[in-house]
Amino acid sequence: MFTDLDTIQKALRSIFPNEKDREKALYELTHWEERSKKQRSNQELPPEELSALPDGELCEAIWNRTDEKVEQAATDREGVAALPQAAQAFYVAYCYEMEMENGGLCQYFVNSSRELAPMLPAALGEIGAADHKALFDAFVRDNGIDVNDLSSFVSDDVEGYLAQTERYPFDDFDNAFYALKPIQEYLIPYVQAHTSAF
Repeated sequence: MFTDLDTIQKALRSIFPNEKDREKALYELTHWEERSKKQRSNQELPPEELSALPDGELCEAIWNRTDEKVEQAATDREGVAALPQAAQAFYVAYCYEMEMENGGLCQYFVNSSRELAPMLPAALGEIGAADHKALFDAFVRDNGIDVNDLSSFVSDDVEGYLAQTERYPFDDFDNAFYALKPIQEYLIPYVQAHTSAF
């Protein structure tokens, strides 16, 4: 895919002064095509072969498979609602964890992922993540947040987002979330038990 490795290395030196960061970035760039092929082939596996994948690859393959279906709908909510129940639970919980790992609950509410928030408690319950469900339920209840109307979280710029972070004790929630068992540890056995839904 990349023909001029020297040019890439030179560009990376200007972006990443640290050699370790540079090496990691170079590896990611040069192995992108290989990873993409593997992801596509995993995505096309029959359900019975999915459960044999290593844990990380399993969740990634299921995410790619379900996300492809969801993206065909007019909205994420409609796309998720058209999935089988197990696929709905997986998609909603996985999307939530991705947002939490990337920026926390405020980001989840600010981004378009907020349209899945009404489905989140049921999804967390379905996959057996009762501790995560209790944490989320308590936060929205104690702070009077209506997950069916999160329009007040819409922000179009950095200043707007920063203002959102001050509205509620998001840092406390995020810290409590990170102290719990990762959602993916619930998703893996759940997916393995419901591979026919994917």
